Amino acid sequence: MLKNNFEKSKNYFKEKYGLGLDNPIVIIFIGYFLIFFLAIPYFKEFGVNSLLKMLLVVFGNLAIFSIPFFINFEKKMKLDKLNLKMFSGVLLGVSMFFGVFTLSGSVLSAVLFSGLVFLILHIFIKNYYSEKISKIMFLIGVVSFLAMVLIYGTLPITDYTVRMAISDDPLRLISSGALTFASLFNFGYFLVSFAILAVTGYKANVLVLIVAFLLYNYKNNKISAKKIFLIGIFTVLFLGIMAKAILSSSGQSWSLNFLEILSYRAYFDLMTLEKIIMYPTALYGKIAFTPGGESLIGEIIHGYRHNITSTLFGPIYLDLGYYSLIFSLIFGIISKLIYKKSDTKIYSIYGAVLLSMCEIGINYGFLVTMLMFLYVSENLHKKPIINKKIF
Repeated sequence: MLKNNFEKSKNYFKEKYGLGLDNPIVIIFIGYFLIFFLAIPYFKEFGVNSLLKMLLVVFGNLAIFSIPFFINFEKKMKLDKLNLKMFSGVLLGVSMFFGVFTLSGSVLSAVLFSGLVFLILHIFIKNYYSEKISKIMFLIGVVSFLAMVLIYGTLPITDYTVRMAISDDPLRLISSGALTFASLFNFGYFLVSFAILAVTGYKANVLVLIVAFLLYNYKNNKISAKKIFLIGIFTVLFLGIMAKAILSSSGQSWSLNFLEILSYRAYFDLMTLEKIIMYPTALYGKIAFTPGGESLIGEIIHGYRHNITSTLFGPIYLDLGYYSLIFSLIFGIISKLIYKKSDTKIYSIYGAVLLSMCEIGINYGFLVTMLMFLYVSENLHKKPIINKKIF
């Protein structure tokens, strides 16, 4: 009886509000739940007041993020009358121009880079439904990885210096993105992509690959929630093993095993969030709205300049304080648009990226990526193009 009532309630919320495992609200909740759960052995380091403050900030922002999913904001804000294809394109163009100009100081570089990205996006959109798109993307991913290995002379996971050097390498970004997309087409591509991204040495890329694959199959009713749970356990354990391997190649001496490393990492994320909440002033966009701004978290909170993970809403709270709730509302509106309008493959990747950001924290790169997902989804939603030939 109880089980039947639970199933009815679950189906009701899934049908009425779309609150399945693939919903952005559920994805963020799961991400934060895992962080707090893994950090349980270190709860004594925080105290009740700190834990309550963290929960209030996290779930307060998540509650505001959730509002657009329960209220028809598109109609109330007349978004259905807005040309979202053009609007998202303008926002994406401005954000890319600002980012490149900030880093390079060159207007020409900013214009050329933004134009090149739009060209690549439109080639991708035009050929999205081509029968050969999976093979092309898989080839791009593999070639980019091999080129990176040849340039640096080793597998990144075996050399900590090389791993750090490729953090912003376009070849790594191209390889991980192309392989993640290609892996959604067949299991063989997924296995090869998994092996490549594992030896590349970035846990977030492996997480995105696996979660995107699971979300895609879940949305197509090819995998049950129970199997996702079991694979999720395997994924967490594998990421712990990866973390241990990465630290082993760094020259650091850690006595913690791979499970203890996962627990300590979750504690460190929450400890950073705790310090952010206690920070006396807002930084007004220096962190999440500035290219490379996430490295300031380490300098401001821990006294050394380094990219520090602080959970999804951490950087936004450091930038905006209580006004982060306004951002969370806008964030929720955009995520709902992507969730409702995207092709299954596109959204599965966005949902996977969203889960990975639950630990990393919102940054400028993620904001540009989110606008890119919105732009692509609007283009595919408005005018699906079916081609059989690439170019």
